[in-house]
Amino acid sequence: MISNSIKKTYGTRKLKKLLNEYYEGEVLDNLVRELYPLLDKVGYDGLEQIVGLCNQLAGDHSERTAVTLLAESPELIDRLLIHGDKELVLNVYALCNRVASDSEGPAVRLLAVSPELINRVGYEGLVQIARLCRQIAQEDSFVATRLMGLSPDLIDRVGYEGLVQIARLCRQVASDRRFIAALLEMTLDLIDTVGIDVLEQVTLLCSQVAGYSSTTAVRLLGQSPELIAKAGIDILEQVVGLCSRVAQEDSFVAARVLELSPALIDKVSPDCLEHLAELCCLVNKDDSFIAARMLDGSLELVERLLEYSDTELVTTVYGFCTQVAQDINWRTAVRLLGRCPELIERLLRYGDKELVLNVYELCSQVARYNSRTAVSLLEASPDIIGRASYKGLVQVAYKASEIAKHEGEEKATSFVRGESSEYAEFFEAITEGLELKRVKTVLLHYLNALLGYRIDIVEAHGAESTTDGERIFLPVRVKEFEEEDMNFVLYKVLATHEEAHLEYGSFDFELLRVQGVVTKIKGKYGCAQ
Repeated sequence: MISNSIKKTYGTRKLKKLLNEYYEGEVLDNLVRELYPLLDKVGYDGLEQIVGLCNQLAGDHSERTAVTLLAESPELIDRLLIHGDKELVLNVYALCNRVASDSEGPAVRLLAVSPELINRVGYEGLVQIARLCRQIAQEDSFVATRLMGLSPDLIDRVGYEGLVQIARLCRQVASDRRFIAALLEMTLDLIDTVGIDVLEQVTLLCSQVAGYSSTTAVRLLGQSPELIAKAGIDILEQVVGLCSRVAQEDSFVAARVLELSPALIDKVSPDCLEHLAELCCLVNKDDSFIAARMLDGSLELVERLLEYSDTELVTTVYGFCTQVAQDINWRTAVRLLGRCPELIERLLRYGDKELVLNVYELCSQVARYNSRTAVSLLEASPDIIGRASYKGLVQVAYKASEIAKHEGEEKATSFVRGESSEYAEFFEAITEGLELKRVKTVLLHYLNALLGYRIDIVEAHGAESTTDGERIFLPVRVKEFEEEDMNFVLYKVLATHEEAHLEYGSFDFELLRVQGVVTKIKGKYGCAQ
């Protein structure tokens, strides 16, 4: 025991003398106490080398780093000695010291993970990694430091070649520090999710976005697994390419479209996203508030449109509105976009989703020659179809296009709206079936005779007949038969059916009479037990 005490006193004194050159006071005392156990493991000469290497590793002006390294050395050396002897320990410190000649941070991080790396790739593998670290540190010490911290886990997932691949990738996109920091932070999770090769594709795509919005690029990087799962890497590439092009004109719109893309990508086509972005760019030039509102409301509008039809209709709607914004103004386009659910609901009274799509496609064709005429045609389409069917709408569109070509836009627009003198004659010629207004007087006399009192006939919005107890609603036009007489008979049948509701008391029920009826039933049959 006395021998051990003398030995400790002697060793402590030598260690204190060694450290006294660099440290003093409480720091010196603490280091002596913490480093003393290393004398038995690496000897005084080994400890002398470690102290010198730690000081060099930390640099001339980083005493705190040197103290930290020395304080952590006992634990680090214990972990290194599992894989070798004193010589291995000194070689590792010397190796990291060579890396420190280029940059302190990467060298310190490499030293910290060296036991884990030796466990995975051996000392020779550590030498390779140190060489790689030094190459990266010469270009960017930040990247080298972060990469060394990840290196054990990266080696586990993708091996040394994968580590080299990630290092190369980092050098390619390291111009944006915020983006590269996010990439390094997400690398392990992204490799686990999409694999290293897809990660490389995604990173290069996202680096394009970082050129106009590092925040959006970082968000896209995090969203990329979801986007790839939904639509595949090819669609992601199309979306990024689109937004990169848009960014040259308007970085705000590009960033916002990209942020919305995960929610929209499985609902609409890339073409639809392109129309949406283009329309928003046109709006944003004049009114950023309206552009932001339109972008924020796009998902809700798309979902509502999809209730009526499919993605083809959504793409056609946005494409038509974009054309209108280019040719007329964005205010007209935004108004049409906002009104399209109401317009579609009106069109669906006369057909199905195929009819709606046909109407928008027809108006898009007209817009190639004259957008103002196309807008008027779209807005009037439910009324025209109600009177003359879709075939009549096509004829109106053709006639309006001819007028626009030969007589000008203003006359064509007036024609579509029913404001020109030739509209009535033209419309009469193309109208199919029997119009209510032609037989309304006859039907009124017929109904009055049946009921014994006067009742009004009102045009119904759709193709169904009904009554509210005071009026009878009949379709604007009946065209079930080619013969006009048969269509008139159908009008009489519809009117008679609704008249019967009135004649036989469908609307005469009074709640106050119920109690009297119940009392009579109970008196005759008794109460149910």
